[in-house]
Amino acid sequence: MRAQLSPTVELISPLTDRFRFVGPDAVMAVLVSAFKLLEDIEITALTGAGEDWVLHGTNTLDGRNLEEIQWLHLGHDGLIDRITLFIRPAPAAISLLAKIGPPLARRGALKPAARFASQAAVPIAAVLRLADSLVMPRLAQLPRSVRR
Repeated sequence: MRAQLSPTVELISPLTDRFRFVGPDAVMAVLVSAFKLLEDIEITALTGAGEDWVLHGTNTLDGRNLEEIQWLHLGHDGLIDRITLFIRPAPAAISLLAKIGPPLARRGALKPAARFASQAAVPIAAVLRLADSLVMPRLAQLPRSVRR
């Protein structure tokens, strides 16, 4: 994977505009950290042309579905110079944020304080998981007249 990255590659965080990981070392730290957390990684589609390609993948995080889109931009040398990540559903995306800070700090991609900032997302992830499992199924069952 590293061999496909431009020396100036930039990974744009799916979770916040505050983090952009620049350079092969930082991008690989993110990818390796994510791969250690995710299970059942499967690339289900790749589409694109020219400089822009999109990869769709499915994974699980703690037994819950997580889907990702990676928008890959290729530089003039044919290497990936930008990766923009999109992750859904929201409970899985926030759970990933809550878990990935410490490994990123250990790999030097974020300051050590990232492990504490990451922990701030834990209660948000719990609330979103609860709403997803208890509230959303009930909303889907409302009569059509109520949903309008």
